[in-house]
Amino acid sequence: MGKEDYLRVPITMPEEMFTFLESVSLRSKVTGGRKLANTTIVRACVMAMMNLDVDVNGVKDEEELKERILQAQKLHGQMKKK
Repeated sequence: MGKEDYLRVPITMPEEMFTFLESVSLRSKVTGGRKLANTTIVRACVMAMMNLDVDVNGVKDEEELKERILQAQKLHGQMKKK
């Protein structure tokens, strides 16, 4: 999929989250990688969520979704150990 196939999705977030994204980006660069665009980080998180097959049935808010993602990540880790 080329960038011409991408859709623009405006998102808003608290300053604390934005600052975290910037720190992730810079940490990558100063440790030998490249400075990551915020969109790259967000897309990677969405791809990880897709791979984890997060159960979103009945989720009512951001906090509950975060817990489901962490739960799926934990289950994924347990399955890999078997």
